[in-house]
Amino acid sequence: MKERVIGATLLIAGTTIGAGMLALPMTSSDLGFFKSTLLLVGLWLYMILAAVFMVEISHGKGTSIVSIAEKRLGPWAKHVAAFSLLVLFWSLLAAYISGGSSILHQGIGVDQSVLAIIYTAVFGFCVAACTKLVDYVNRFLFIIKCIVFFLIVWGLSPFIKISHLTATGTNSQALWVALPVFFTSFGFHGSLPSLIKYLHGDKKSIYISIIIGSSIPLVVYILWQVVTLGVLGSGFTSTGDIGFFLSQLTAKTGNGYLLILADAFAFLAIATSFLGVALGLFDYLSELSSKKEILKKKVGKVKATILTFSLPLLFSVFYPEGFVFALGFASIALSILAIILPSLVILEEKRKASFLLNKWVASVVLLGGIFIIVIEIISKCNCH
Repeated sequence: MKERVIGATLLIAGTTIGAGMLALPMTSSDLGFFKSTLLLVGLWLYMILAAVFMVEISHGKGTSIVSIAEKRLGPWAKHVAAFSLLVLFWSLLAAYISGGSSILHQGIGVDQSVLAIIYTAVFGFCVAACTKLVDYVNRFLFIIKCIVFFLIVWGLSPFIKISHLTATGTNSQALWVALPVFFTSFGFHGSLPSLIKYLHGDKKSIYISIIIGSSIPLVVYILWQVVTLGVLGSGFTSTGDIGFFLSQLTAKTGNGYLLILADAFAFLAIATSFLGVALGLFDYLSELSSKKEILKKKVGKVKATILTFSLPLLFSVFYPEGFVFALGFASIALSILAIILPSLVILEEKRKASFLLNKWVASVVLLGGIFIIVIEIISKCNCH
């Protein structure tokens, strides 16, 4: 069981640490390091509590939130959960295609729309081919990503200024801009059903994996904030374009090799996230079609591939700087799936077995999820 706990812990950490961390400094530059760190710690604790809810309502069976919602809340909840799941997957894929093509555009200068199509075609082929190929490609990219990350931290650390880290942000709206993106960066909850099954429903092992597995990203995120905000300072200009952000970061050092490393890390982080999310959506669409046995035929596999990648690709082509914008939509869907629906199930069951399952705690968590959605909607409206 120890080996399974280690594997589950790394699964959570690997799922969480990805493309989302690139947007942390891009959305918190006006917030400052101290406040953004407090926000990270607060959301880390909040998302652990949300994970506890999801584990408890599954009763150790690893049932998906779509099935649980239908059983406990009714058909309407099933439709809401299914729609939110699609929005979450599509939003994340749109963000990753936009981010990946932006980095390639900064590096080689080819039209970003063309690069978005090539990027989607290459990694989409891996997903459509077979899960084993995704597994091997992901392992290879993940190892390189870790090595490159520590090289970047090592290279940028001499340029960190303490005055940048101690500066207090003055923008009163900065918190509301950063909140949804920070929230999404701790979104490992989609992998919980698989994790619960893998650990045979043993709650002690599951909670150990959740706490340690989510703590690793917290440490990495804080370290990333130290490096980026420490070098750039608070209030640097961010357009939502990852390539532009990385060029700002490395321009402070005058070291061309660091720009190459930063671009490589960002590309790898986005690629590993893309593979995991795309595989999840492809499998979900396959499951929906399994009753008709469509995907056993080549035509069915083509249909699933088109459904998985077409909308995100169109978004990235027509809105190439939409990385942060797309992550905002993902935060809305994640809030519904990981916060609101599990909280409603807890309240419906009226369980009082422990403090964490008390209806008042569930009510507070529920209100937090609604608050995140409202903030993101207001933010989107203000952008227009």
